[in-house]
Amino acid sequence: MKRYLNILLCTFVVFLSVFAMFRIDTNAKVVNDKDEYFVANTDDNNSTKDKINNDEKEKQEFLKRQRLERIKKEQIEKKRMKKEQSTVTKTTTVKKSVPKKNPTTRANSVKYGTFGRLYVPGYSVALYDYNVNVEPSSSLQTIVNNQDSAAYYITNDKLVIADHHYQGFNVLISLNEGATSYIKFKDGSIIRYRLIKKARGVNTGPDLIDNNGNSFFNMRSDIIMYTCYEDGIMVTLWSLI
Repeated sequence: MKRYLNILLCTFVVFLSVFAMFRIDTNAKVVNDKDEYFVANTDDNNSTKDKINNDEKEKQEFLKRQRLERIKKEQIEKKRMKKEQSTVTKTTTVKKSVPKKNPTTRANSVKYGTFGRLYVPGYSVALYDYNVNVEPSSSLQTIVNNQDSAAYYITNDKLVIADHHYQGFNVLISLNEGATSYIKFKDGSIIRYRLIKKARGVNTGPDLIDNNGNSFFNMRSDIIMYTCYEDGIMVTLWSLI
């Protein structure tokens, strides 16, 4: 009887040991499954965030292109309406001065940048939007540093164009009010402008201001062009013809 009890006790101890090992393996598997789920879930979250960031970037670039196209269409429409009004009221013929093309620009190698090509008396240049330039490291500064390349951006629904004075944009300094310029696009369409104001100013970074602290962005104009001048900048304001 005693021997039988010993055998039964030993069997019970072995059974408990096997049961304990089974529970440890099961718990380990559960923990590992949770770890694997956590890692997979983290990767999915990162992928989702990257997709959201890319979608937002594409959305912003699309909106910029739409806004630029809208401004172009609005200015073309203004030009058409002004032309119709002048046809009704005009009684004399005025000879318009045509801006000279940059001598270094050949007809068979004209560049239009990402928007069009600007022509002012004695100077022409391709216009590039530094916000959508194809070079990842591009900036307004790198664009104006390039030859036959001026930077433009949009502020208060106005086109603002900037370039170095030593690359030819110093022609702005000698222009008088009434001078004309135009932007030509790849499709052959043209928008013309007349100079209505010229003044010295300061580039504060986010704003262009005159000597009295007034923002040029808030002054009446359809397009603004500026370049370095002495210890500040020379700013010109233009309206549609």
